[in-house]
Amino acid sequence: MSTEEVAALAVVAGGSRGRRAQSVPVRAMSWAYLALLGLYFLVPLMAMARFAFQNVPVALLSPDKILTGWSAAGLISAITDPEILSAARTSAILVVGSLVLNLVLILPLAIVVDVAFPSWRHALAGITLVPWVIPPIALVVGVAATFRVAAPWFLSSPLCLIPFYALWSMPFAYRAIDAGLRSINSRTLVDASRSMGASFSTILLRVLIPNLGPSLVAASGLTAAFVLGEFAFASLLLKTTLPTQMVIYQRSDPRGGLALALLVMMLSALAIGAMVLLLRRRGLNISATGI
Repeated sequence: MSTEEVAALAVVAGGSRGRRAQSVPVRAMSWAYLALLGLYFLVPLMAMARFAFQNVPVALLSPDKILTGWSAAGLISAITDPEILSAARTSAILVVGSLVLNLVLILPLAIVVDVAFPSWRHALAGITLVPWVIPPIALVVGVAATFRVAAPWFLSSPLCLIPFYALWSMPFAYRAIDAGLRSINSRTLVDASRSMGASFSTILLRVLIPNLGPSLVAASGLTAAFVLGEFAFASLLLKTTLPTQMVIYQRSDPRGGLALALLVMMLSALAIGAMVLLLRRRGLNISATGI
């Protein structure tokens, strides 16, 4: 081996050692950031859980009383309250309606764009974010002023929330469906189906939708999580849904109301985590920007 080759190998080895040395503090800073972020979310949740389930004032709390006074009576009372159950049924109906409207609006359009006009994908991803530009109060006031005269029956029903929820959950649903279309190579499947004489309805119902199962489940879960946690539209339109009823219930029973809120948060987080895990197992990844 010549002197030049030895020198080159030494430079390469030195560079790799330098990169490894630089990666150690970067990795440490990443873990420290994640730890701080975890504490930022965990500490309020722990305080919330202590207030909801432990009947011991903070002033009287001592190390020997940390495990005393815990009870789920407030949560049991909240989940068995008739008004809470009625509001939960209303929210469940809104979840189904919002999901159906979302899929009717987004699924065919996403398929057409992905198969025939892939260059329009970024534009469609941006269009789905347009409803977020308009504040909820402005959107509600404009729609209410229009339909109060033209169709007063529309605003009198809790189902009037479905269009609002569908629009505001559209970015989540579109990104889940778009990720699924990319992963299954929809254009190739459509071309192959067409070459065998399949119609568009056959391609949609028997080829694409069965392969989009995980993405549709993810879109459904994200839409459900949004609807079950949305408060602004329901409050502005004076409709009783699970979030608005939880606020009313918390005024009469603060501990039970916080226990119920904590339960809903945990169930939503578990559902979203399960869907993210499902997507990753299927090789799907949802970008925040849709790109």
